[in-house]
Amino acid sequence: MNNKRVGAVAAAVAVVVAAYGGATWYLGQRVQAGYQDAVAELRKALGDGAVVSSDYDKGFFSSRARLVLQWAPPAAEEGAPAPTPLRMIVDTVVRHGPLAGARVAAAVADYRFTLEGLDDQARASLAKAPAPELKSVHHLTGSHDVHLRLPAGEAAGGDGVVLRWQEMVTDMAIGRDGRHLQGRFRWPEFSMTGLPDSAAQAAAEEEEEEENDADETASAGPVDRTSITVEGMEGRFDYVPIDGLWGIGPGKTDMRFARVLASVHPAEGGDPRPRLDVKNAAAVYAIDATGSTLGMTTTMNATGRIGPLDFESIGLEEKIQRIDIEALRNLQRTMLDGYRAGGIAQAMASMEERGAAVLTENAPRLVAVLPAYSMKMKATYQGRTGALEYGAEVKRAPSDAEVAKSGWVPALMQTSELQASARVPRAWAQPLVQSMGRPDARPQDVDAMVAMAQSSGYLLEDGEFLTSAIQWRPGQLTLNGKPLPVPFGAAR
Repeated sequence: MNNKRVGAVAAAVAVVVAAYGGATWYLGQRVQAGYQDAVAELRKALGDGAVVSSDYDKGFFSSRARLVLQWAPPAAEEGAPAPTPLRMIVDTVVRHGPLAGARVAAAVADYRFTLEGLDDQARASLAKAPAPELKSVHHLTGSHDVHLRLPAGEAAGGDGVVLRWQEMVTDMAIGRDGRHLQGRFRWPEFSMTGLPDSAAQAAAEEEEEEENDADETASAGPVDRTSITVEGMEGRFDYVPIDGLWGIGPGKTDMRFARVLASVHPAEGGDPRPRLDVKNAAAVYAIDATGSTLGMTTTMNATGRIGPLDFESIGLEEKIQRIDIEALRNLQRTMLDGYRAGGIAQAMASMEERGAAVLTENAPRLVAVLPAYSMKMKATYQGRTGALEYGAEVKRAPSDAEVAKSGWVPALMQTSELQASARVPRAWAQPLVQSMGRPDARPQDVDAMVAMAQSSGYLLEDGEFLTSAIQWRPGQLTLNGKPLPVPFGAAR
């Protein structure tokens, strides 16, 4: 090869190297700017106090970043040492494009998460809980792909509650505008065991309070525990979040569950009592938005056992219509302000303290758009299908004078409609009575109960079905088409 050809090849290689180097430098600059913008958004969302530090060490082919987030626990009692704040350290390795991680992309970023400041109990609880793994691919077009993996593990609480899960994976694509989200998730199995049964726990706490009032020093006895297992959960989502609302926006999520089980383990021992064993559940959750309001629709179909009844099919449709978007923003802001002040615990406390007040403040906005709620359920048992429906709708917004006179709830009762109806096969009567705590109920006992309800007007007979319908319209309450006395509070 003569010198001219060698020179031409060398020049071509130099041009390619320079071009690639220039592209790498430019893409590295763009990724750094994007990272800093994301941190700024995080500061805006969580508050300056939560973002302790943010460092970005830019290299030519790769960069490293470290973000430190901090949440301060509630103040200690007077005289006690100050509690140690909880810190999350996010270490990021960014490989610059245009060939990043053996793929064509602007950059590929790997994130690793570490917690600091955990007490001994928390460390023991999370000893078998591996940290999540996050990878993001920044495409040359401006879109992003995100891969989130939570390895199999478990977490134990000091109260005997244990959460276990198999590997969970979520893949998500973010449009170039940063708003359109779509993806899929796969959670093969997760379970919670040792949950105190709510009714048994309430009874135990009441008994403990009585003992404390009597100056007795006896600890609460054991209570029944509930176990819940979800198998084969997977789904897809596609939506566009509304500005100012986290995780809410027009779109649809499809989910499937291979099996959902729940059972109660008696405190005194013995075999667990099954409460739920639902199989092959398919659900769709959809949100639509029009102007300043949104609506939510959830549908589900499944088969399986609820209590002692084994249904051939179970279906429901729930609709929430015309919810004011700005009112939702205000509710989320209340939670977010609490979160900034003290993490999740403070966010929940803020809702307990301020939730009712925020709802009252936003009540005029909420009712002005005439919201509505409805639930429809159907089930087939032993070849017969029964149905239950209920709902409510604001027909007009109460005036200021009406609210000032009686308050929001009575005023809404004068401007809203409520209804509920049931249509149940008569053959279900005995199994239903037996499932509600009377396993020894005989057919003649059930027939007597049904006859009494019919004579009182609560039930009607329609062929092989028992039906009942109650409706409230302003100033009028009817049961199966016949007027009933209006409660005094609702009549005002």
